[in-house]
Amino acid sequence: MYAYTLRLRFILSKTVESVFTKRYQSSLPASKYDYILDRSESNRLRNEIFDEEKKRQSKLIPRIEKIEVQVKNVKPFGDATLIMNKHASTPYHCAQHFSQLISDRSIIAVVDGKNLWDMHRPLNDSCILEFKHFKDEDPTEVNRAFWRSCSFLLGMVVQRAFKSEIPVYLHSWPKPSIRSGCFIYDVQLPSLPDWKPDKEEIRSLTAMFWKLNASTKSPFERLDVKPSIAKDIFKDNKFKSQQVDKIEKEIGENGQIALYRLSDHIDFSVGPMIPDTSHIGRVSVACVHKLDSDIENLYRFQGVAIPSKLPIHFFPYRILLDRASKPKTNLIPQSQT
Repeated sequence: MYAYTLRLRFILSKTVESVFTKRYQSSLPASKYDYILDRSESNRLRNEIFDEEKKRQSKLIPRIEKIEVQVKNVKPFGDATLIMNKHASTPYHCAQHFSQLISDRSIIAVVDGKNLWDMHRPLNDSCILEFKHFKDEDPTEVNRAFWRSCSFLLGMVVQRAFKSEIPVYLHSWPKPSIRSGCFIYDVQLPSLPDWKPDKEEIRSLTAMFWKLNASTKSPFERLDVKPSIAKDIFKDNKFKSQQVDKIEKEIGENGQIALYRLSDHIDFSVGPMIPDTSHIGRVSVACVHKLDSDIENLYRFQGVAIPSKLPIHFFPYRILLDRASKPKTNLIPQSQT
């Protein structure tokens, strides 16, 4: 059965190329979209800016300072006080002081009882730290981080699925809602006004999700930047640019916007995210449908996933998939006026 599954995944992954690179070749006049940067070039420039800003920020840390981290409620170890490195040590590093089990199962951290924190985000000062995982008594924030991360990865899948001649503009995803039964990403496909994906195309998107999930084991990187940096990174995406402008009005030009990078894909979110994609188990793209929005050709991509630490049998997963396949029409984006 295992060998069959691997073979099936390989076969489906090939359909990604055949479906999305052969069927969707742009027949539009080149002049209509000649302002669009090649996606690979756009991606390269985004990562270049991200790396430069990351390097600039690292140079602002003059020397290593020690901080005291009081870690609470680590079962079965209890509490502990750790001496760590300011602006360098992360909750993940703290978890490693207990055991591999603790570091592997921890999804997010809570700093000083109130601030949700990424496991790979450096700690800024002495603090009280708690680890959260899927089997906690109250896994609400863990589940939200999981759903949020899946939406991020879904945007990455859609961005890569279409041939470069097809314009793809990632718009946004709604705030994670576990009750909705699916994670979401809304995307504008301006050259596909009447796209109704068939089952093969949905399977192809799922196969690409599997492929990225299997190949991308690097951690989510977080980088807090000023709005001006975020504008440079997303200057070729009008929706992201508008969203950055809106955030800047709320936080000011010296405020901070949280960017996340997985492999070479960059997006922004309040976070936190899961540590890396190894925590995503079975996953499916369940539905793609056009939204009733004044934004031209805006499509909603919906998916469902199960944490790798919480495997379930096919039948209950099928029920979840059927639920996620029902088009969700809440919180539809509209043009900003």
